[in-house]
Amino acid sequence: PADAVNPAIAATIAELGLDITDRTPRAVTPDDLAAADIVIAMKPGLSLPAAPAGRFLEWSFPDPTDWSPENVRPLRDAVTARLQEEILTR
Repeated sequence: PADAVNPAIAATIAELGLDITDRTPRAVTPDDLAAADIVIAMKPGLSLPAAPAGRFLEWSFPDPTDWSPENVRPLRDAVTARLQEEILTR
């Protein structure tokens, strides 16, 4: 995991009214996977420490590591739309 939340991601999430700047990225644990109803891997083929107990989805989105907030915004909106389409409407 990264040492800190990506500032461009934090800025675009803040536009939605959520402050994630105090969060610290960490590795997913087997307990996390056992407790989750849905696990979404944003990188296909990602190795997990255990099998998810709930529904598992693999989505392919580009890595925004060095992007500006202006470039992250369309990605944020695409992820939001996919969540609404595949998760929230079912």
